[in-house]
Amino acid sequence: MNVTEAKVRGKAERNEGRCCEVEVHTDRPETPELIAYFGPSSDNDFDMVAVVRSDADEAADWFDNSMHNAYEDIAIELFETSTMKTDWGRRETFKEQILSYPGIRTELGRLLDRG
Repeated sequence: MNVTEAKVRGKAERNEGRCCEVEVHTDRPETPELIAYFGPSSDNDFDMVAVVRSDADEAADWFDNSMHNAYEDIAIELFETSTMKTDWGRRETFKEQILSYPGIRTELGRLLDRG
C-alpha cells in the first residue's frame, strides 16, 4: 500500500491524548481513504497512534454518530501478518510515507507545538 496524497485535517483528542488527524489517500482499492492519527513522540518525531477507515458520509453524517462504526480502527488489519503479529516494517514504511509527504511534518509540528 502506497500513500498517494496526505493532508493534515487538524487537531484531535483521542484516548492517547492530543494528536492530529491526517487524511490519507492510498493506491489500495480496499482502503482508498484513511485517517491516520499522529501524536508527539519522545524522540522529537511523531507516533502514528491509530489508523481508521471512514465509512461515514460527511454530507449525511456530519455529527458524531455513535450508532454505527463510521470510524473503525483498522491498524491491526492493515499491518498484521499471517501469524497474527504486527509487521512493524510495513507499519513504519506507511508512517514514513505519510510524514514525508510535503508539508505534513511541518504542519504536525506547528499544531502539536513542536516548532
